[in-house]
Amino acid sequence: MKTKVFLLAILFLTNLNTFCQEVQPPPGKEEDLRHSVFGPPRPSIWEFQLSYKTEGIENVSSFDFYRKDQRNKTLFFKMANNSLNNRNEFRVQELTGGAILFPINDDDRYQLDIGGTYEKLTDTLLNGKAFYSRATLRSVPGFWFRVGVEYFDGYTVGHNSPYRNTIVNSNYFVAKYTFDRFSIIGLVGSGKIDDALNTRFGGAGLIEGPYNTFLLGGYIKSDEPKENVRTIAIGRSAPFRADGLPSTIFIWKHRDNYDFQLGGLFWGGNNLFVHPAAIGMSQGIFISSAALRENSELRQGQLMSITDDYRNSDVTLFYVYLSQGIEMIPNNISHIGFRAIQLYKLFNEVKVSVFSKPVIGLFYNEDIEPEFDPLSHKFTDKRNTYFSYQAGMTFYDIIILNVVHIPEKSDWTVALSYIYF
Repeated sequence: MKTKVFLLAILFLTNLNTFCQEVQPPPGKEEDLRHSVFGPPRPSIWEFQLSYKTEGIENVSSFDFYRKDQRNKTLFFKMANNSLNNRNEFRVQELTGGAILFPINDDDRYQLDIGGTYEKLTDTLLNGKAFYSRATLRSVPGFWFRVGVEYFDGYTVGHNSPYRNTIVNSNYFVAKYTFDRFSIIGLVGSGKIDDALNTRFGGAGLIEGPYNTFLLGGYIKSDEPKENVRTIAIGRSAPFRADGLPSTIFIWKHRDNYDFQLGGLFWGGNNLFVHPAAIGMSQGIFISSAALRENSELRQGQLMSITDDYRNSDVTLFYVYLSQGIEMIPNNISHIGFRAIQLYKLFNEVKVSVFSKPVIGLFYNEDIEPEFDPLSHKFTDKRNTYFSYQAGMTFYDIIILNVVHIPEKSDWTVALSYIYF
């Protein structure tokens, strides 16, 4: 069914790069530390993307952009008409935006993240909204703390009706202190689903070893025992000056009837999985146990239909696994989830005429969902496996075309990006 694309205007009046050149401090004064966290300023990159995904007669059209500088994605926006099922199993028209701000003298040590989503359920007058905000202070070397607030007011699948409204919010405080190569992280927070309040507290330890290796272990205890979360992360980051060795990461998060695993291997001279990215991802996934699932893409800034993750190295391998147990009928736990292995090869040095940086990707996918067995009168886990493929090319160094195809599902995603330096 054809639907009108939902349009709203959003205006961000932010100037995140007041200083575009390094300034030498006057003699006798301390070095300027405003950019000590993310490094010196560099010219920003804007990426605009138009994309279209089709699966049978269903489709998703989307317009996305982000602005990225030394602070990663500092501004992002998404407008989409989703005729496929989204996270709540509803078709929606969506408007999403967010920014990373440095409101005090453009200083890296004082950071504010904000973002939100507004969505309208197709063919209804119902709407949902999500919001997150977090403030981070790094004013003392070796110590930082963060306060986060998240909120969701939307719809899930109802029992007696198709739609059930739910309100979820989360508030948390986290602090980290570093002793040379060992860091401790403490967390306390509260979450509320409708009228049910849940308090959480926990901690983690991070050890940084030789050759840029690291190990993180954390545990968060909840008022609701089934929400107790264990997190382990291990890996190696790349040095800023490439040493020819790959960087890697593996993260495991577990609670009752829930398992999440994320792995990555990055190899080549284009390897951007450096120390801040590796440590930030590891401790970020631990901290996200106190945040809302509905805001995960907002916090990560991963809103593009076909992301730029493959550009982080010449060879990239991702492994993602999620299994969520749900009680479809009393005393019968079924599972919903997926497993994916994604391999990318970026030919970063290839340039022929106006064409450059071709990329190819091969993905193995596995979906798991409950299916009712009329013989046993129970739900069983149905497993579906399939392969998908990606191919992409850059034109004139500013236009990127990427295509992802799933032959088994007759699924196509086409994304055209424009890069502005």
